[in-house]
Amino acid sequence: MKSKFLSSAALASLATAALLSGCGKASDSGKIRMITEATFPPYEFRQGSEVVGIDVEICKAIAAELGKELAVEDVEFDSVLPSLIANKAELAAAGITVNEDRKKMVDFSDPYVETGIVVISAKSAPVKGAADAKGKRIGVQNGTTSADYCVEQLGQEPDRFDSPASAFAALKAGKIDLVIADVDPAENLVKGDADYAITSEPRFLTSECYAIAIKKGQPELLATINKVIGEMKASGRLAAIFEEFKAKADALAAGSGACACGESCPNAACDKSACPCAK
Repeated sequence: MKSKFLSSAALASLATAALLSGCGKASDSGKIRMITEATFPPYEFRQGSEVVGIDVEICKAIAAELGKELAVEDVEFDSVLPSLIANKAELAAAGITVNEDRKKMVDFSDPYVETGIVVISAKSAPVKGAADAKGKRIGVQNGTTSADYCVEQLGQEPDRFDSPASAFAALKAGKIDLVIADVDPAENLVKGDADYAITSEPRFLTSECYAIAIKKGQPELLATINKVIGEMKASGRLAAIFEEFKAKADALAAGSGACACGESCPNAACDKSACPCAK
């Protein structure tokens, strides 16, 4: 999924630089900072100038438990974890897939969702899996596990885009043959589309999970995050948040294309590279 991340070597270099330089501005005492990439509905997306979504609600609950206000910063995906390592935020939440390489660089909370990557292709020429996808033009979001899958499992370099929505737009324009993306934004993109659908069989090409990332060496913060996630699961609040923001993301996808600012947005996911109210 949003493996959204730099290589282990690059992260190691960033971590060392952060340690040596002490780079990054300390958080205001009354705020806890979340860093994300807001083109990933329903986990994070824009409504007007505000970043909303499942990850934002989880981090708001964490901030409340700590007696602080949440401040959200939206950056390019491949900057999310490096920014965390450089002390520019206390929490990173952006549909981040847990894997062994990342666990060497940051600490992860308990997972809050199990998910996977899927194929989007034309209903008239469905691509169902690796055998069908090999040799075709594949679009992915840059820095994600979808990109890793293409390189490591299919042995080919995909076409890389800033967001799943940008990749899907290229598919519809005939520039690529299929998109590989995380299931939730993929479902949002194809909802109600007469010509394109999730066509992978079995449904998931990979099985993954998302978690909150923090800098290493903060056991008390990690324990608080895990406590909040556990309580949200047990109370049903997490399930309710999933339903709420899936519905909101679906409504955005089904809308007229107008953003909250009143300007036209060229894709349903409100891609910040093109949407005039996503600053």
